[in-house]
Formats: sequence, C-alpha cells, structure tokens
Amino acid sequence: MSVQPWHQTVWHELVRRQQGSGLPHALLLTGLEGIGKHQLALYVAQWLLCLRDDAEPCGNCHSCQLWMAGTHPDFLLCQPEEGSRQIRIDAIRKVNDFLAQTPQISRCQVVSLRPVEVMNTNAANALLKTLEEPPGESFLLLETERFGSVLPTIRSRCQRLQLSPPGQAEALTWLQQHGFSTEVAEQALRMNHRAPLKALDWLTREQGTQQQRWFELLRQWSLGQIALQTVAEGWNKLELLDVTSWFYSVLSDCLKAKLGASPTQLVFADQVFQLLSCATLNPAKLITLQHKVQAVLGQLLSGGGNYNKQLLLESLLLDWQQIVQDSHRGEYA
Repeated sequence: MSVQPWHQTVWHELVRRQQGSGLPHALLLTGLEGIGKHQLALYVAQWLLCLRDDAEPCGNCHSCQLWMAGTHPDFLLCQPEEGSRQIRIDAIRKVNDFLAQTPQISRCQVVSLRPVEVMNTNAANALLKTLEEPPGESFLLLETERFGSVLPTIRSRCQRLQLSPPGQAEALTWLQQHGFSTEVAEQALRMNHRAPLKALDWLTREQGTQQQRWFELLRQWSLGQIALQTVAEGWNKLELLDVTSWFYSVLSDCLKAKLGASPTQLVFADQVFQLLSCATLNPAKLITLQHKVQAVLGQLLSGGGNYNKQLLLESLLLDWQQIVQDSHRGEYA
C-alpha cells in the first residue's frame, strides 16, 4: 500500500503536522469517489499505528506485520454491512466501545469510518460524544464524497481535509501505466469525472460495457424503436445507483449542449447528440427531470430510498420521452 502520486503533497503535510503539534483526533477526508480517499486513510492509519517514528510505515515492526495480515487489534473499520447502504447505531456503539479500551499493541487506536453521510440520525448522535471527547490516544479518520450531506454537528467536530482529483495528464498517465491505451483511458476518465480509481474500476469490472448497454436501450427508446417495458426491464437488471447516476450525467450533458458546450466538455460526448436535438429541447422539462433524478440519487447515496424499481424506471423513461417528443416538435417547427 502506498499514497497515490496526486496525494503526495497532502501526505507530507500530514507527516509534518503529526511530527509537530500532532494531528487532530478527527479528520474528515472529503472529495470525489474514486480519487483514493480510502487508500490514503488506510495508509495514515497504518502509519499512526506503526511502532517506529518514521515518515512512513516501516512495514517490518510487529504492528505493521499485524496490519498487513489484517488482524491489527488497535484498528477498526466502520462501514455499511453487506446488503445495506446505511451505518446504523449498533456499528457506532462498536466504535465507541472499541475506543473506550486501551491500545493493545500500538500507542494509539485508529477508526476508519466511511462514508460518513450514510450514518442514520441515531448513529450520528451516538458518535457525537466520542468526537467531542475522544478517549485516550485515538484517531478517527472519516470519509465523505458529499460534504454538504454530512450533519453540521459532525462537520463542526472534525477537521476537514479536502482531496482533489489529479490533473488530466497525471490521471491519464496513471491509467496508461495500468496497461490502457490513451483513447480508452481518456474515455474512462471522462465517464468517471476524472477520478482515476473509479475509472480503473469502470474498465476492469466491465462497468463500461454495462453502461453501453444501458445507453443503447435509452437510444432505442428515444428513437421509438423499443417498448417501454423492454427498456425498463433491461435497466432493472442493473444497479439503481448506476442507472440514476448515468441518467443524471446524460441530463447534465443535454443542458450543457443546450448552452453550446462542445462534445469534449460532455461526459457522454457525441453520444448525447444521438438522443435528441439539444438545441430544440425544452429546458424547463429537462431541469424538472434532472431534479427528480437528483433527488432519487441523493436518497440512494444517503443509504435510503425504498423505491419500486420497475415503476420508478418507467416513470423516468416516460418523462424522458416527453422531452424527446418536445425536441422533435421544435426541430420541425
């Protein structure tokens, strides 16, 4: 494990602070999904637990050996359980109980909690006292992709560490070093908001292929070549979070194209012009649908949203159909 090249400056600043006045007990790492927040948090955790006072984890001491074996008794990872999108109060109680103990191997204890915004209200309230009065020598490394969705009471008790994605050239080089061509790497970065780790996952887990199938169904629906039920059933086989995220990007692209943006400025590039004539679309209806998708997406990202998936997808597709029909009417008016 190591720090990504684009986080080296942040890493050196953390080392300098720890060796000086010390790090705060609660750090809130914020930034886009897929830029390496969790990787950095884990590296910081290993370093804090290391028994040597070096500027990086030594990898050889007893603490580092336990870390690499995944059995360090002074580290706790708190995240949604499998099959759930929320962090519930029982998980936070485990965090509080863990921090109430004394370190067994290292000089401190470290908790990694991610993502902060999916804690429900009871869980967040249970964490507040620990954030206010952290017991002993302990560190909480919290992560979020949506800083604005984190409760103000949580935000005010943490020190924020804003992490930025790398520049286009650096991200492109990083993907090329993983064996991808320039053209493929550029497409992956464009589809994933320039987040290199997310782009790599998109390439290696065939998410790009799924996205292409999703878009093809949307294209056929836009041209009237396929039935509503067929499209909705095809989308229903995909993760709802992926579907709504891709659809939101398409809607954003349409608005940008309406304002004259070039394909290079769009996530779906030339593909969005296959769907409708952006110059003639109804912006009010497009914005209304975008807000609707954004609300669904927000619920899903916060761990909520008990939707009837099939009905929701059919509703979104019918709203989109109305926008396409308005666009065609404007084109031939």
